[in-house]
Amino acid sequence: MKNTGSIFSAGTRVTRILFLFSFCFLSLHSYAVNADRYAQEKTLTVEVQNKTVKEVLDYIEKNSEFIFFYYNKAIDTKRNVSLSVKNKPITVILDQLFKGTDVQYEIKDRQISLKKEQIQQHSQDKKQQKRKLVGIVTDASTDEPLVGVSIQVKNASGTGTITDLNGKFSIEVFNNTELIFSYIGCKTQTLAVGDLGVLNVKMQSDNETLDEVVIVGAGTQKKVSVTGAITAVKGLELRVPSSSLTNNLSGKLSGVISVTNSGEPGSTSQFFIRGISTFGGRTAPLILLDGVEISSNDLNNIPSETIESFSVLKDASATAIYGARGANGVMLVTTKSGLENTKAKINVSFEQSFQKPVNIVEFADGVTFMETYNEAQLSRTESATPRYSQTQIKNTLNKVNPYVFPDVDWYGLMFKNFTSSQRGNINIQGGGSRVTYYMSLQANHDGGILDIPSNYSFDNNYNRWFYTFQNNIGYKITSTTKVDLRMNAQITQQKSPENSTQSIFRQVLENNPVTFPAMYPGENEDEYIRFGSAIMSSQRYFTNPYAYMLNTFKQTNENKLNISLNLDQKLDFITKGLSVTALVNFNNWSQKYYTRSLKPYLYRIADNSWNEDQAEMFELDLLEKGEKFINESDIIRSSNNTFYFDARLNYNRHFGDHALTGMLMYMMREYSYGVLPNRNQGFSGRVTYDWKNRYLAEFNFGYNGTERLAKEERFEFFPAMSLGWVISNENFWEPLNKYVDYLKLRGSYGLVGSDETGLDAGAPHFLYINNVNMNGGQSFATGYTGGVTYTGPSVNSYAIENPHWERSKQFDVGVDMRLFNQINVTLDYYHNKRDRILMKRASFPSILGYSTAIPWSNIGKVDNKGIELSINWTKQFNRDFYMDFRANYTYSKNKYVYIDEPDYPYTWQTQTNKPLSNTIGYIAEGLFKDEEDIATSADQSFFGSKIMPGDIKYRDMNGDGRITEEDKTMLSGYGRVPRIQYGFGMSMVYKKIDFSVFFNGSAKRDFLLTDVNPFCADDSNDRNLMKWIADSHWKVGADNSNVLYPRMGVLKTQIANNQQPSSYWMRNGSFLRFKTLEVGYTFPYGRVYFSGDNLAVWSPFKYWDPELWYDTYPLQRTFNIGIQFNF
Repeated sequence: MKNTGSIFSAGTRVTRILFLFSFCFLSLHSYAVNADRYAQEKTLTVEVQNKTVKEVLDYIEKNSEFIFFYYNKAIDTKRNVSLSVKNKPITVILDQLFKGTDVQYEIKDRQISLKKEQIQQHSQDKKQQKRKLVGIVTDASTDEPLVGVSIQVKNASGTGTITDLNGKFSIEVFNNTELIFSYIGCKTQTLAVGDLGVLNVKMQSDNETLDEVVIVGAGTQKKVSVTGAITAVKGLELRVPSSSLTNNLSGKLSGVISVTNSGEPGSTSQFFIRGISTFGGRTAPLILLDGVEISSNDLNNIPSETIESFSVLKDASATAIYGARGANGVMLVTTKSGLENTKAKINVSFEQSFQKPVNIVEFADGVTFMETYNEAQLSRTESATPRYSQTQIKNTLNKVNPYVFPDVDWYGLMFKNFTSSQRGNINIQGGGSRVTYYMSLQANHDGGILDIPSNYSFDNNYNRWFYTFQNNIGYKITSTTKVDLRMNAQITQQKSPENSTQSIFRQVLENNPVTFPAMYPGENEDEYIRFGSAIMSSQRYFTNPYAYMLNTFKQTNENKLNISLNLDQKLDFITKGLSVTALVNFNNWSQKYYTRSLKPYLYRIADNSWNEDQAEMFELDLLEKGEKFINESDIIRSSNNTFYFDARLNYNRHFGDHALTGMLMYMMREYSYGVLPNRNQGFSGRVTYDWKNRYLAEFNFGYNGTERLAKEERFEFFPAMSLGWVISNENFWEPLNKYVDYLKLRGSYGLVGSDETGLDAGAPHFLYINNVNMNGGQSFATGYTGGVTYTGPSVNSYAIENPHWERSKQFDVGVDMRLFNQINVTLDYYHNKRDRILMKRASFPSILGYSTAIPWSNIGKVDNKGIELSINWTKQFNRDFYMDFRANYTYSKNKYVYIDEPDYPYTWQTQTNKPLSNTIGYIAEGLFKDEEDIATSADQSFFGSKIMPGDIKYRDMNGDGRITEEDKTMLSGYGRVPRIQYGFGMSMVYKKIDFSVFFNGSAKRDFLLTDVNPFCADDSNDRNLMKWIADSHWKVGADNSNVLYPRMGVLKTQIANNQQPSSYWMRNGSFLRFKTLEVGYTFPYGRVYFSGDNLAVWSPFKYWDPELWYDTYPLQRTFNIGIQFNF
């Protein structure tokens, strides 16, 4: 095959990086060489008599390019002087001008700073050595230098200076000097200089609304100027007593739909931005950690203490620069950085948690199981002999002998009532004028709920140790050059059964409590456990759930190393506001694991070995001999790695009331797992315009290529445009400011794409080639004796005709407002139209010869629209009392606009114009009342069961008198993915006590109860009986008007009619969860707190947790105590 990725060659990659770095540093050098020539070469003539110092300084500025900076209170500019200097350098003139005074001067290129020599200091200062402190003062939002910032020595009136045209200053200080920085419109800062020689200061705006900065794609923007749909929170808002970050997203962020699938330690939730807009391909958003793509599992492992901000980009304007990767939205996770000129801050925290499984399915006891089984047996066959005799039921009830008449609570035996976990974090943050640092080390330990004997051959309970190390170091090489090194390392060791979690929990359902005990008493010489079992058929035995859980072991070790090097070079010497940024990232993942197993010894009670006279005596038969020694596998290894590079040219400039920014980026990504790597590359850019923070415009684009398409069709252009109007900044809004002090309207429209279309549905990676197996077709024999055999080729998949990117046209309109300077409200409406979705041609009949290679085509279409609402109310009542209330609401509705389907005879069979997540089945019209009801209803023999009173009655949709597949229809427009998700909570602080609660919920969510039937052995034991079925099922001669379960049977053929998907089994899966509660007390240098997670759930569905399934690892109610220390 032709190598289509030569542009990604290592030589080209290295050359580009070296060129970029060389350009930046050569530019820096050329600028530095010419820095001070003017001051050395320029000469002046000054002839003045009895003029003030101010007049002399003005004369020099008028006749040269020099500019003077001085603090009025420090310099006596009214003093009269006389000078006569001809063709002398500026230094000679200044020496004569200030001769005999305490004024000092400093020349930097064309800028001259004047200041008074400090002589008024505390007595202890005189014993210290005076030194010079220099630095730059910049705007924290724009990073532009601030001119004229006042810098005053604390407790030394009249001693200070101001910043020059480049924001620079110089001042004489002692080690214990404190400087006060003040500037109009900014917060005043008081900083201790310590032993610093350079002090760079960022001035924060005193208007938090104007100054707030949010992370956007490949950069930052002031929140007031953002025109795209972006939600942002701080990392600490995601903190809960859990080691799984993704389990905490539900209800916290408007626009994010989160679905929890398991409570297993380390499990990752599914989440979607603005719901699901496609089928067959990737539905999860693009996740970037400090600008580099990571997986949802990586995100799950990041501690909230490490996260500075968490931004969700939702519309085309915000995601277009990611082109191929942004169709499903983008999550930007930014870790904390060091702080300039800040002493080291050390934070230590430790948490101890206790978890109890809650909302688990309950099973009936052994006596109820046997009585209900007999009832089900007789209800189908009146002449049958009940399987369980009254003597057996009585002996089980009276616990005559638990081995002969077992009554095993498999769930209680196999799983513990509680477990525990621990988390510890230590981080340090600080920095000087050149180097800043943030380092964090987190250790998590999660225990499992499997109840493993302490003296067994191996302990395979879930035991997960996880370590995360974050190291962010910034080094300012010069005032215009900065290098950042960011490293994220994740190390995991997990011990667990080799058998999957779901299969272990499923064994509880597939084995009833009375067929055999978990184990029999052993003999003195035994070196193994005698597990109970029974004969299924010749040489086949039932699986013992307890042995199934105990007898496999797996230890997995994973390592993830993510290293990024970022160079930021200002190019102001070319034009003000110009800079270049380059990012190189290496991401490596590796895993190794090994397994152990032990074949169990299986026993049963020997026939006729027990009698009532000697109730405790019995004999055992060995069914299957196990193994005394452990089998251990070899170590199995796997790994992958990703290389990523991008380079950005940035422009940020203000022209009076006009603000203009621009960004042009080139990126390339190479992911290697198999022989052939997956590659992407492209260009993207952004231009923004802002007039007086009032009228806003933004244009974004991505021009991206993918190797999945043929060479001529790999690249596509994805543009997006957005506009904003800050109405509250208009003059006519003045009278309303006291009610609505901030109001912004914004809207966007654009095109984004996805190159991962069809992958989840089985589409080939390369869409433009035929996949042919040259020896996979039919064989034939030839030759005189027929001894020569030839095999023809077979087509695995055909090249797709005219393949394309999957595209999404996205429209968004939103409003941001703040009411009464307290309540922040954000409301968005969006409508996304997805087309070119890659799918198999379902309308192609196999008679055309496509039995093994059905063609694919970019023909699918989906519409997705919804509303998002976010409300946040904050109030500082007084110095001691603060309160915050927040709420989020997300509504998302989608539908198939076009999906290729067979030519169904009835419209209700089609999926077109129906939601992607829906519930399909038969419409149940109750249960058959009697034989006459059966005789006068449609024939339901299609399912193979003999229909009896108490069986489910289905609606004949097509009126043909028979219930068949053609009578299935959409029962509900809702499925397991909720259409509505919401969350609300509040927090308050009173003096040293803090309190917070949070609730989340999902609504408009339905699902079908499937595979819950009891009994009905199918190559296994008779299945267990859920308690809710035992309590409410159809019975002969009883009032069956509101029963939850239809007529029972003991064979699958007897209940096949009742096991069809139908509205009888549809349940409302909506719920409201009391997610978290926390109470804390702050003391000097620390805080102690108590918290809880998953404290309660309210739902119409009562059988088990509505968010999970009965055979998954359950969610746990968590109680946690923690302590934090700050130094």
